[in-house]
Amino acid sequence: MSRVLVVSVEPPWPAQHGGRIRTARVAEALSKHVEVLVTFPDHGNRQVDPPVETRPLPWSPPSTVRTRASGRPHLGGHYMVPIAESLDALCADFQPDAVYWSHSYLAAWAPPQSRRVPQIVEFANIESQRLQTLVTSAQGWQRMARRAEAAKAGFWEPRVAAHAEICVALAQSDLDVLSKWARQVILAPNGVDIWPYDPSPADGYVLALASYDYEPNVLALRTLVRDVWPLVHAESPETRLVVAGRRSEALAEELAGIPGVTILGTLDDVAEAYAGAAVTVAPATTGGGSQLKLTESMSRGRSVVMSPFAAQGLPDALRDADAYWSADDPHSFAMAVVDAVRDLPTRHARELTGWRRCEALGWSRTVAEVVDSIAALVTRKAAL
Repeated sequence: MSRVLVVSVEPPWPAQHGGRIRTARVAEALSKHVEVLVTFPDHGNRQVDPPVETRPLPWSPPSTVRTRASGRPHLGGHYMVPIAESLDALCADFQPDAVYWSHSYLAAWAPPQSRRVPQIVEFANIESQRLQTLVTSAQGWQRMARRAEAAKAGFWEPRVAAHAEICVALAQSDLDVLSKWARQVILAPNGVDIWPYDPSPADGYVLALASYDYEPNVLALRTLVRDVWPLVHAESPETRLVVAGRRSEALAEELAGIPGVTILGTLDDVAEAYAGAAVTVAPATTGGGSQLKLTESMSRGRSVVMSPFAAQGLPDALRDADAYWSADDPHSFAMAVVDAVRDLPTRHARELTGWRRCEALGWSRTVAEVVDSIAALVTRKAAL
């Protein structure tokens, strides 16, 4: 049987948030056609009995000197430098017919053994563009470092794409860029797990659910609380903001005492948080362009108030739907939140529209072309 080695930045299971969910669903879909082994630096919580075989590799944070000074991405080096030898040994043992990289910045640090087989590289973002959005939010040496990383991406990113047998894009705009660099590019937008529709409660709260170990989400929340929430509270004092998701507990002291704001912290299961929500918010203005939390929210029957930046990452099935609110300044964002909370008929109509559109975005559909192309690729290789 053909073999595919999937290399991720962290354990995909338990699949509790964006990056883990996507890698988990791709690996699960692949495992129905080929033998799959998922490997990752051994950090973070991992499931004891994952649905696909995993192999954690010993890891500890490396010195930043080598990764910053290199022409390759610092972030990729942070994960890959400590595991390079172990990954090469794993490749020699497993003998994959292809390697699937969950992020392009990992593929940029691929050790020799893994580079000898066909590469499939997922571009969660165009890194040169994502990094550029982070420059303005930094100061001093950090701004210089980010500008340098964005410049480096202009060098390594096209080369990673050109070396890959298959590149995977999550958005049409990313596919347009990758098509100039790569031999084969497949569009595979974020999918959803299909949940039963349960209308949002009339007295529900505003939910800000995200991974708060990612700086753009922290910056967006701070802006929301500083510039938007006072306007919401003045107009609708009874409205509550609930902040939840990975590492949100780290913000508890900072947000303590703000009227109407509650921190839930890291959640093992997000279902209860969604169940009590009237609407969710996605206020990010920097970072990557494809946010899985948008489709996840809609697939759970909850509409979203989002920034135009976040809306750019919506899949085509949702982009033109009357299923969400989009607002680009604090006042209009605040009024959209108030409208979403107060106007129950419109809210329910929009969340139902979004939920129905999500039926076309099941993971089995969105990753089908990727899975078929990889299966065909490794079958051809195995036959040689």
